[in-house]
Amino acid sequence: MSQLPLGSLFKIILERRSSKRFLLGTIGSFSFSIAVILSTIGLMDGFELTLKKALANSNGDIKFVGKNGFFKDDAQLAEKLNQEFIDRFTSILQVEAFALAEEESKGVLLKGVKSEEFSDVTGMNLSSLKDGVIIGSKFQKKYDLKVGDSIVLAFASGKAKNQGSAILESFRVDGVVTHGIYEKDFRFLYMDKTNLEKILSYKEGVSNLGLIKIKNLENLKTSIKALSMKNYEDFSFDPYWSEFEVLLDAVKVEKFSISIILQLIVIVAIINVVAFIIFISEIKAQDFFMLRALGLSLKSFQQFWFCLLLFIWFISCGVAIGLVQLFNRFILTLPFLKIPGDIYVLSELDVILDYFDYSYVFGISLGWTLLIGFFTMRRMKKKSLVEGLRQEFS
Repeated sequence: MSQLPLGSLFKIILERRSSKRFLLGTIGSFSFSIAVILSTIGLMDGFELTLKKALANSNGDIKFVGKNGFFKDDAQLAEKLNQEFIDRFTSILQVEAFALAEEESKGVLLKGVKSEEFSDVTGMNLSSLKDGVIIGSKFQKKYDLKVGDSIVLAFASGKAKNQGSAILESFRVDGVVTHGIYEKDFRFLYMDKTNLEKILSYKEGVSNLGLIKIKNLENLKTSIKALSMKNYEDFSFDPYWSEFEVLLDAVKVEKFSISIILQLIVIVAIINVVAFIIFISEIKAQDFFMLRALGLSLKSFQQFWFCLLLFIWFISCGVAIGLVQLFNRFILTLPFLKIPGDIYVLSELDVILDYFDYSYVFGISLGWTLLIGFFTMRRMKKKSLVEGLRQEFS
C-alpha cells in the first residue's frame, strides 16, 4: 500500500463536520486577507493610472512653456519643434478669470484653444466650441448650468489706462467636458483662442503654454531630453503628469509600505491555517499512523500534506479574486464610500490590478503556505511510527 489516491486521504480528513467547517473558515480568512491586500494595491494603482489618464486628457504627452513668458505661435515655433518623434502640437493662451454665476464668483483657469488642434493633441472633444465657452462637469453641476445658458466672465484689463478695472463679458455655454480630475472639472473653462486674444487686446498668435503629442509614448523621457537640448534657452519641457509628480511618487512609496504592513493580515490568516493543520494532525493522527503502518510511504504522505496546503492556497486565491470584484463594486456604488474629490483629487477610485500585482500577492501568500508545510511536516517526521502507534493505542 505504498500508494493511496489523494482523494481518499481528503475524504478521511473531511469525514467530520467540524473538519469541514474549520476548513471553510480557514479558506475564508485566508482569502479575505489576500483580497484586502489586492484591493489596497489595486486602489493605489487605480489612483495612479486614473490620474495619469485624466492628466493626459488635458495635457497631451508633453507640456512646454516659454522661459520668457509669452511666445508667438508662428513658423519659428514650428521650426523649433520640428522633430521626427513629434506627431502634432498646439499652443494655448491661458489666463485666470472669475466666473460669475448665481450671484457667486469663482476663480477659474480659462484656456484659449484652437479646438481642432487641441482635440487632436489631447483627445478631448471640443467640437461644440463656437463663440461661447465649454465648462467642466463639476462646475456645471455646482451651478446647475445647461448648454445654451449664459455665464459672465471677469478678466483683468491689460491696458495701462484701465489698470485696476475688470473686463466683463457674457458667454453662452457651448458644452460640458469631463477631465476626471476634480479641480480641473471645477475650474477649467475653454474658449476659442482668437476670441480670447481680441477680448484681452493681445496680438494674434500670442501664447503662454503648449502641448505636444508624440508618436511613441514609451520614448517620453528621451523625447523631452531631445527637445530640452535643442530649445534650452527658449522653452522648458515637462511630461504631462509633472504637476502631480510628487503625489505620484508618494503613492508608489505608500503602496510598497502598505503592502509590507498588510502582510500582518496574511500572518493572522496563516495562523488559522496552522491551527487547521494542527487540528487535523491531532484528530486524524490515528488514521495517519495506521495508514503508514499498513505501508503508506512517508514520501506519499508528504506529497498529500503539501497538496492539502496548495489546495487551501489555490481555493483562497480564487475566492480572493471574487472578493476583490465585490469590494470594487461596493466602492463604486455605495454612497458612503464616495471620496471627497476636492481633497483626494479624483472624484472616485477604482480597483485596477495587473498580472504583476496578482503574481506579487499570490506569490507571497504561497511562500507563507509552503513555509507552514515545511515546518509542520518537519514536526511530524520527528515522531516515529512506533511512537505514533503507542500514543494512539495507549
